[in-house]
Amino acid sequence: LTSIAVIGSALALQSLSVEAHQVVYVPSPTWTRANSTASERRELWNPLSFLEKEGFKTQENFTQYQVDNGYKSLRDFMERAKYKLTDGADQACGWTDPKGIPQQIPEDGTMRTSGYTHDGPCEIYMGDKLALSYLNCHESITDQTFKLDYSGCGDSCILYWYWLGVRKLKGKFSWQVYKECIPLY
Repeated sequence: LTSIAVIGSALALQSLSVEAHQVVYVPSPTWTRANSTASERRELWNPLSFLEKEGFKTQENFTQYQVDNGYKSLRDFMERAKYKLTDGADQACGWTDPKGIPQQIPEDGTMRTSGYTHDGPCEIYMGDKLALSYLNCHESITDQTFKLDYSGCGDSCILYWYWLGVRKLKGKFSWQVYKECIPLY
């Protein structure tokens, strides 16, 4: 019985490690690659880029960097900054397809994610309209399910989700890029 409990715990921890990075569950994105196995999800849900490896002078306070370098928002940084993504990922939408299967706007006005596992800013847009912005989503969004104002979407739009995970690794700050695009109606 003890060995069954140990095996069960190991499997549970393994599944947690696969989902250790941030991903949107609802509304559901259309992935551009398969994501049904643990190894497929691990690749798709990892950061799209580690900016400390792209020549950025990463620091704990991304907001100060943003101001000092003339970026109006996190989205502005994500769109204009020069960095490479994981091979095969789309610069605008990562591993998600903005022309994928449109998702109905949740009737309860919520969004569900895997949870913000690191500090760092996030922004969500309905098309060009900002719907949510926090300087530290890890502190500001403490649940996996949270309220989101979808009114800026109108009858249909693309939901753009951006998060810059900030964490200290080996004595240096790591900036980790995440982005997804989800068509809504």
